[in-house]
Amino acid sequence: MSNVVSRLATAALRTLTSTEASHRAVAELTDEELEAELLRRRRLRASSRSIGGPSLAGAERDNPAQKQLVQYYANLELPPYATADEVKRAYRDLVRRYHPDKHAGDAARHKAATELVRSLTTAYDELMRFLDPNGT
Repeated sequence: MSNVVSRLATAALRTLTSTEASHRAVAELTDEELEAELLRRRRLRASSRSIGGPSLAGAERDNPAQKQLVQYYANLELPPYATADEVKRAYRDLVRRYHPDKHAGDAARHKAATELVRSLTTAYDELMRFLDPNGT
């Protein structure tokens, strides 16, 4: 197992230091280069999802209002730098998926779905107010 990990780490370092692999077609990459590229992309996605992602820097991370905005983005399953269109699309998809009317037969699920949709609506309203303060 450690041999596989060390090979992947070596390939990742080779790929990260060489830009040649990123400019070739996927079909032309070796298995090691492909695994390294996948690992690089996963790390890039993970770093952009963190609280200190591209939209929050320095002292803003300690600001409670910024932390609340990040939580609203997380409630809508979005990264902290999503656009207003992405927020709208995510909100509509999640409300469609978890709408209380889909759980009308089960009182406990209906109540949980109602609370979830309420929290999604709050997140959507606050993010839209933040992204478009003039309401245009």
